Amino acid sequence: MTSIEVYTDGGNRNHGNYAGGSVKSTDPSAWAALLIYGEHEKMLSDGEFGRTNNYMEIMAVIQGLRALKRTDIPVNVYSDSAYVINTMQQKWYVKWRQNNWHKGSKVVKNATLWQQLLQEVDRFDDLTWNKVKGHATNKNNNRVDAALNKTMDRLEANR
Repeated sequence: MTSIEVYTDGGNRNHGNYAGGSVKSTDPSAWAALLIYGEHEKMLSDGEFGRTNNYMEIMAVIQGLRALKRTDIPVNVYSDSAYVINTMQQKWYVKWRQNNWHKGSKVVKNATLWQQLLQEVDRFDDLTWNKVKGHATNKNNNRVDAALNKTMDRLEANR
């Protein structure tokens, strides 16, 4: 059986903020997901202002998986986000869940999004997580990066 490939990426344009500074409400952010099944392809992308890169990385996977109707076909998720891939491959979320979405005394960042992602993940029979190098030679990773940048361009133009 052919598997479904889902390439995801998220980004933020942090305009003029100092290194390590927080995202401003005027900074455009976007996600993109490319769904591939055999000869069929579908590109999804959307964005908003004031979200972090990590927020959009998780959102890309949520939206990519949410768009899949068949849950009985093996799915390979590809992301350049170590945050997303490590959380899923190393199952960091298990401890977060056990601790009521806390790490020590602090709430896990993006806890609501992680919960949404896990709801999507639970729908699938066979899901594999794959880390790809960002901004490198992976054609489909470059395609989702270009799509989210187009979305951020549109957000900025329509401000």
